[in-house]
Amino acid sequence: MSKSPVAALWTPSGRGAIATIRVCLEPGSRPLLDALPYRAANGKPLSAQAIGRIVFGHWGTGAGEEAVTCAIDDRTLEIHCHGGEAAARSILRDLESSGCLLVSWPEALRHGELPLRAEIVEQVCRATTLRTAAILWEQANGVFESSVRSLIESMPASTTTAAERIRDWLAWGEFGLHLTRPWRVVLAGRPNVGKSSLINAILGYTRSVVFDQPGTTRDVVSASTAIDGWPIELSDTAGLRESADPLEAEGIERARATLNAANLVLVLIDISQPKSQSDRALIAEYPRAIIVAHKCDLPTFEGMEEEPPLESADWLRVSSKTGAGIDALVTAISHTLVPRVPPSKCLIPVTERQIALLARAVEAVQRSDALGSLNELLAASDSSPPEQAHSANRKGSPATS
Repeated sequence: MSKSPVAALWTPSGRGAIATIRVCLEPGSRPLLDALPYRAANGKPLSAQAIGRIVFGHWGTGAGEEAVTCAIDDRTLEIHCHGGEAAARSILRDLESSGCLLVSWPEALRHGELPLRAEIVEQVCRATTLRTAAILWEQANGVFESSVRSLIESMPASTTTAAERIRDWLAWGEFGLHLTRPWRVVLAGRPNVGKSSLINAILGYTRSVVFDQPGTTRDVVSASTAIDGWPIELSDTAGLRESADPLEAEGIERARATLNAANLVLVLIDISQPKSQSDRALIAEYPRAIIVAHKCDLPTFEGMEEEPPLESADWLRVSSKTGAGIDALVTAISHTLVPRVPPSKCLIPVTERQIALLARAVEAVQRSDALGSLNELLAASDSSPPEQAHSANRKGSPATS
């Protein structure tokens, strides 16, 4: 850890109403504050301002830049200035000239927080919904650490109980990673089955261009949304069919790659048209998919009786044009991706590192050697976890099983 005070831009770069800069001081470095070009309206130097007091003043020479400061504690100062890059850049330049080391916000976070909490708070900052941020915040505010410490204190009294508890935590690993990585939902179907229209209906605005010529979508088009507070990435892919057009064939190849990486597939069947072997093949290829009987606002095709019948009572009848069935489909997506929600106060691993160390701890419990992995978990080291440890344990996730 650096012995110099560090400073970091705490808000996203670019245009905004307010920019926030955080300064993390080392013990004994508070006099540095008085060397900064800041004039508080109350006339007191920065080092003499009360902890927690919001202070208005001016930064810089002459008229300077209006700025508000607040000492969060005896080692942390926040500076709030006008948004945009110019004011923040100027203040950061002055901080650097006064002896601060300029760092990124994750590095500043690790500088000012306990290692494990810093690791989880960084994930809180990456959350895109209030629901996922609340779950992560509970982990950061003691649930994760207290759960691990409680297990350490109980060992080696019962290795069987310890192993079961760690496996329970690991079961939430895939869910924990998705708190900051959206679940991927991919639509599949024949050309002109209405995938673009359905994505637009789910999103509530036009993201995909809709055209009535088959084979129009040539690439994967994705859009982000939230369903029941869970971050979701919806992908509209090229219609799946044999094509001699090299450009369309490339789009179909990309579509299949996207489908293979999906957390959930929606197979669309246009019930106003005759069913085909392509429809049957898609349903067989993705047996865990949600089947959408699309364009239910149109008359159902009634040709020769199919052998065997294709349509099932499990299909969701949906119309992107009228909105019929959209709510039921959204509910089905949510319940399929997250069939169970973790109870309050339940430890949830939220990084690859945490999952890998928990997996290692399970293997070490029988050797009475799990303490090393558990203590390393609390230390939040920067070591990269082996990918195979994560892959071996995501299969049991309650969010995917």
